[in-house]
Amino acid sequence: VVEPINIVEVKSKASGLITRMSVETGNLVRPGELLVQIDTRDVQNQYNQALADERAAEARLQVSDAQKKRSDEMFKERVITAQEHETAALDYANAQASAIRARASTDIAKQRLEDATVTAPVGGTVIERTVSQGMVITGATGNSATGGTTLLKMADLTRVRMRAQFNETDIGQIRAGQSAVVIVDAYPDRRFQGAVEKIEPQAVVV
Repeated sequence: VVEPINIVEVKSKASGLITRMSVETGNLVRPGELLVQIDTRDVQNQYNQALADERAAEARLQVSDAQKKRSDEMFKERVITAQEHETAALDYANAQASAIRARASTDIAKQRLEDATVTAPVGGTVIERTVSQGMVITGATGNSATGGTTLLKMADLTRVRMRAQFNETDIGQIRAGQSAVVIVDAYPDRRFQGAVEKIEPQAVVV
């Protein structure tokens, strides 16, 4: 059996309708190349709302900062009481916290928007495609590594592995690291150079 050494399952963190499918099986893709585009209308609206909330929070923080500075000067001149000065300081602290929360919400919304665009994590060949344009998929969540729809599978086919069986009388002469020559029926005149990677500990009794 000839097989890829490392197969990568590509999933999406985002759920929704696939609006664009850029690759077919057999396509060679580079790292970062677009594979699947998921509908971004909902996540775009969430990002726009979070960005508006962040701008409003930043404006409130600026106003609260100005009020606190005036309060500090007036308190020094004993124009206002200590309680009024403390209230202004508390309002400024609350405005700072709101601004931080708004920035975090915007960052999360931006990540969700970026997750709707699925790109190739590594370079390789698309060996299997399980979805198509127009399908609705479920996203993988951080709580479950096995959840979510598998979009496609990729592998680097420049180096492959072959699984072969040896007779019991021959296996004692095989060691990991030995050079090997592989001949396949499709190319009878071509000799493929390789090396013994390992010997499986479990025997197959025939």
